[in-house]
Amino acid sequence: MTSRAILPNLFTIGNLFCGFLAIHYIVGGNYVSAAWLIVLGAALDNMDGKLARHLGKNSQFGIEFDSLADVCTFGMAPALMVYFSLLHSGWEIVFPFLYLTCGALRLARFNSMAPSTGKKEFFTGLPIPCAALILSQYVVFTELAWATDHAMQLGAGLILFLGALMVSRIPFDTMASLRASTPWGRFKQFYFLVTLGLIVYPSTSKEFFFPLAMLYLLPGFYRWVNALLSDEVTQHA
Repeated sequence: MTSRAILPNLFTIGNLFCGFLAIHYIVGGNYVSAAWLIVLGAALDNMDGKLARHLGKNSQFGIEFDSLADVCTFGMAPALMVYFSLLHSGWEIVFPFLYLTCGALRLARFNSMAPSTGKKEFFTGLPIPCAALILSQYVVFTELAWATDHAMQLGAGLILFLGALMVSRIPFDTMASLRASTPWGRFKQFYFLVTLGLIVYPSTSKEFFFPLAMLYLLPGFYRWVNALLSDEVTQHA
């Protein structure tokens, strides 16, 4: 393995370390720090893939290693965060386990499709880093910005919702291209810049990051519903 091939794997190792350290903070009850480590892990996860493609070192080994790191950072860590912060004990452990299972299935499906597919405009099913960001930021939102007696019930429902989206066939947007020229492409650039701004100034993120992350889901649902309606019109034509 050449030094150039090692570079993307170093970012993957960084992602894995973020997940490991997030779990450490979760066990200690420091959920805010754990949530930001998941955000950092998502950034490193995005960078390792881009770097591998740029260097021409995108390999099956890298894909598999990346998925193993993702199971830790975006599967195990947010599942444990919700369990320790909201669900606590008993049969409620089923909910975070279902999330973890759906995330692993999502990664397995991606790996089975990756060798035969190039860069796409849409993801099939909700990517697990996005699900992890939404779930972990929900914990921060209920801890710091929105006190409610129904946080546990809503959290359990959110877990099932995100798990179903990960194994669904709903098309979700990829990251915005820096060379975007269409109105939608420019809007995606604006969306991700606003999200980045919340990361740089985390004092405002406790109120806005979770709602903004939820907005990411809307275009996928719009395309899905539009496709269903188009099929129904075709069948009745």
